[in-house]
Amino acid sequence: EVCSNQFLDECGLEKNTIYKCTAGGTPEKVKQCDATESCVSLDNGATCVNSDCKCPDDGTVCGQFFPLSCRLKTTALYTCKKGGDPVIAKDCEPNHCSGSKTSYSASAAAFEAAVAADVCGSTFDPDCKLEPSTLYKCDGAGSTPTPTEVCGAGGCTVINGDDKCNPSTCTCPGTGLAPVCGAELPSSCKAQANTIYHCPGGSGTEPVPLSECKPGTQCIKKPLPEGAVCGAADCECKGDNEVCSNQFPDSCGYPKNAVLKCTPEGKPEKVKDCADGESCVSVSDGAICVSNDCKCPEDGTICGEVFPLSCKLKTTALYTCKEGGNPVMEKDCAPSTCSATKASMGANAVFEAAAVADTCDESCVCAGAGAACGSTFDPACKLEPSTLYTCSGKGATPVEGERCKEGGCTVTNGDDKCNTDPCTCPGSGTAPVCGSELPLACHALANTIYHCPGGSGTTPVPLSECKPGTQCVKKPLPEGAVCGATDCNCKGDNEVCSNQFPDVCGLEKNTIYKCTPEGTPEKVKQCDATKSCVTLDDGAACVSNDCKCPDDGTVCGQVFPLSCKLKTTALYTCTKGGDPVFQKDCAPGFCTSSKAMVAASAVFMASAADVCTEACKCTSNGPVCGSTFHPDCKLEPSTLYKCDGPGATPTAGEVCGAGGCTVSNGDDSCSTSECTCPGSGTAPVCGAELPKECNAKVNTIYHCPGGSGTPAYPLSECKPGTQCIKKPLPEGAVCGSADCECKGDNEVCSNQFPDECGLEKNTIYKCTTGGKPEKVKNCDTTKACVVVGDGAVCTSNDCKCPDDGTICGEAFPLSCGIKTMALYTCKKGEDPLLEKDCSPGTCSASKTYLAASAIFEANAVADVCSSDCLCPGKGAVCGSSFDPDCKLEANILYTCDGNGATPVKGEECKEGGCIISNGDDRCSTSKCTCPAPGTDPICGADLPAECNADHNKIYECPGGTGTEPKVLAICEPGTVCIKKDSPEGAACGGDTCDCDGTGEVCSSAFKDECGLEKNAIYKCTPGGKAEKVKNCDATESCVKLDDGPVCVNNDCKCPEDGIVCGKVFPQSCGITTTALYTCVKGESPVFKENCDPRTCIATKASMGAAAVFEATVANDKCSTIDECDCQSKSIACGSTYPDKCGLDKNTLYKCDGASGKPVAGDKCAEGQCQVNVGDD
Repeated sequence: EVCSNQFLDECGLEKNTIYKCTAGGTPEKVKQCDATESCVSLDNGATCVNSDCKCPDDGTVCGQFFPLSCRLKTTALYTCKKGGDPVIAKDCEPNHCSGSKTSYSASAAAFEAAVAADVCGSTFDPDCKLEPSTLYKCDGAGSTPTPTEVCGAGGCTVINGDDKCNPSTCTCPGTGLAPVCGAELPSSCKAQANTIYHCPGGSGTEPVPLSECKPGTQCIKKPLPEGAVCGAADCECKGDNEVCSNQFPDSCGYPKNAVLKCTPEGKPEKVKDCADGESCVSVSDGAICVSNDCKCPEDGTICGEVFPLSCKLKTTALYTCKEGGNPVMEKDCAPSTCSATKASMGANAVFEAAAVADTCDESCVCAGAGAACGSTFDPACKLEPSTLYTCSGKGATPVEGERCKEGGCTVTNGDDKCNTDPCTCPGSGTAPVCGSELPLACHALANTIYHCPGGSGTTPVPLSECKPGTQCVKKPLPEGAVCGATDCNCKGDNEVCSNQFPDVCGLEKNTIYKCTPEGTPEKVKQCDATKSCVTLDDGAACVSNDCKCPDDGTVCGQVFPLSCKLKTTALYTCTKGGDPVFQKDCAPGFCTSSKAMVAASAVFMASAADVCTEACKCTSNGPVCGSTFHPDCKLEPSTLYKCDGPGATPTAGEVCGAGGCTVSNGDDSCSTSECTCPGSGTAPVCGAELPKECNAKVNTIYHCPGGSGTPAYPLSECKPGTQCIKKPLPEGAVCGSADCECKGDNEVCSNQFPDECGLEKNTIYKCTTGGKPEKVKNCDTTKACVVVGDGAVCTSNDCKCPDDGTICGEAFPLSCGIKTMALYTCKKGEDPLLEKDCSPGTCSASKTYLAASAIFEANAVADVCSSDCLCPGKGAVCGSSFDPDCKLEANILYTCDGNGATPVKGEECKEGGCIISNGDDRCSTSKCTCPAPGTDPICGADLPAECNADHNKIYECPGGTGTEPKVLAICEPGTVCIKKDSPEGAACGGDTCDCDGTGEVCSSAFKDECGLEKNAIYKCTPGGKAEKVKNCDATESCVKLDDGPVCVNNDCKCPEDGIVCGKVFPQSCGITTTALYTCVKGESPVFKENCDPRTCIATKASMGAAAVFEATVANDKCSTIDECDCQSKSIACGSTYPDKCGLDKNTLYKCDGASGKPVAGDKCAEGQCQVNVGDD
């Protein structure tokens, strides 16, 4: 038996009444207590007792026997004389006082179970050390609780009667008591990102909507206990609106609980402070201060939004009010909104009902006057999220205005605006993200985790810097990112959290593992559902999700779960039970915390305070890759450093070879594999760009979650009719074509074309019979263009399932890191789950499965795996674009009648070969085309005679076999184009292994059979022998400039602003060495002009010590010297000059510098002029 006041008011039970629980779970009324009585719950039921707070008899009685209004301690024993006041005898705390309906007897035993029932561990005192999310069986008062069931993700739910495990995964995070944005709830909740929820039942119960943010505002996370508010994530406030200060981030420093007024300049001005006992609330046309007592100040009808959020009234609902009483729900306006205005507010009351009654509004109309982002309206309104809409006033229809570009539409307090900053958060923007996933304009550190409190279209801020020995790895949403490693190895004796490993390792979630000498992680313990596993500097621990301080002291942010959004590099001051208060940021260093500070019942022991550590010092014990330290530390990325503990200076150890240094959970190590990712390693890459040891498929896109020096994994297989083409970073690779033609009637995405075609980014185009693509539509900035079996569609960047069903991975953007050739099982709003891999076949999604507002209609047609030897769609397809195992003839144009049809042999292409295009493939009419494999650089001498190619130039074939070659580099007099192993293909160098003179050269200038170390700088000697100067790091390449070689970064990014020659980038970047490029720091170089047939001049004088070049010192430029004149100081064979110069091929010519004509010297016998590296 229980009292009705133990239930939520919305359960609709009669007040002050005893109810009996039933087997069916529905409470049945037993009796209503008299008006002079109150219902109280005792250990074995409920009873009605007199409200006068007097003793009903002589004896000893527990305080819980009296109504709570008597203000007696329920844990205390009282001595009673009939009719007198109860007198305290003793306090049973920290134990309980046990009273029943049959007697006044009390027990002083510790932690006695009150009744015979199933009870959640969370309801016992924390000192009992019971597992909060375990269900315990109690056999009666005084019995010891026995564990019966460990509850899963849904946690243990406390109810009146027997507690139970919640089978739902949609439950409240943390304590569950604070308001929370929909984006922070589990994906299974299918919650609206722009709605505030609350959980009246606390952690483990289901959330219910509390407030829907109106158009022009968005739900933003706030520190506990506030939790969430409708507002914006920046400090700007343009227009003339009045707003509450809590709508801004705390970092803006605006006064608490105040009414502010927006200004044309964007800086809000204070109007007034709300008094103690009042809260600022925003209504449709301004802001006001209202009482915190949650009582009706007048009679009338009023929206819930005029009460403080702490009252837990639905802001979307209308309430009937009686002065001084509690508001009574009349009706819920949802899915529309309830709108209150200042015109309905009296000077001394919340509202004047006689003046204007509040009403329900439609959800797709404006909430007030001003500019509002489409993303702030209900998704059902189908407005473009990144378009700025004009609102003429409350209830008006939003009018489409400016379409925001890359920066997206930014929600602000006041008028919303288009963001001109290209550094904004991708996808939904709410999950943590690795710096390498952010736009180039952010200049983000790859090894730092960022978060975006304001969501998509807002500026990211650092959340956690991965410590030496770990790296930032991408994880499925909602986790987003974590500091860990991308392999399943774990050597040493460290303890680590399972989330630091890739999901494919199959470790149990939220669990502590211990590394072993063999490299296999062993399970130590699983963290409770109310806790999260966090990794400290000397191990791992399970800590509470409530984000509260468990004791007094100074503590690092890293000891709290990442979901608390506290900076891991910062120190916080803690008071037990309170929120951690920011003390100072250790950045650019780290904050060091150890298990010595972790007590059994607390996160840390205050007697061992956490401290700051310098950025370039060790944070733990063991071998660590140099790449995991901050770039400013200038440590060699592919060198293994020895760390003797926190604060120690890293000592250089083994220099890793071609495989690079591998970051692992536990001890890092040098990789013995030569099949590792080139460059930065984070961007998608064509199989042809990987080392030959990988045996990678040329027509497959790979990715490297662990970055440079880690293994590559297949991400997408290009379908017949397309090929893998290299794109500028960060895109890296795409399935498409290397020409600008597009014949047929297919729909394609603009990213399938080379950038020089000048098509609009992220746009759907339609092929035409004339071959010129026509624009169909731009995809919104929150969406990406993806190609499916029979066309192209715009799909959301959030990587979530829009409906239930089976779907091909190709229906998601490539940035989601989902395998395109696999089938996934989908539940609406959740992450797609791998069902099976279609490889070596293909998975083909069709537009017939695509709904207007969803990726697919699951009840229409489920996607399936199909053979990779069948047609992926309708049109003409080159045989070379099918899998080699299909045994189709590469130079035959096959006819495809549709998806799944057998390709029919058609025209045989002649000398020019079969050309892959976006749209229908075709036979080339040109005889000058690239021979197989077509992906590597090639010397002019190896091209067909019809090309009339210069034998001393290096060419490239971006479109592969059968496409026209383009000049990539010009070999200077004194060098020749030499053939190299794949993927290098060709280089400018010498015909012999000799190296005369005193100059420095790259080892790539020598033929492979010379046996020099790869990727190294050598110095020529008078004796003709090359001596090593230094090795370039695994993340760098040796490039030859006009006055010597340097080691430059493989990431193909501009390190500074300026004008630069393409030759200063590694040849693997595919950047033309004869061309000038415009550079902006951190971004990809942009083509400016081609110097061909002359060369582009870059010298070491234009190179900074820590950068590729210093634009302020010397911008690179095109040479003004005729190609038949001296280019530099040299002794060169006449054969190394262009044929048109008319020089004798067997004569040695001397140049004293970069001017004048070469002077003839010794004449060699026929064919005996020897081209060396250095002087000929």
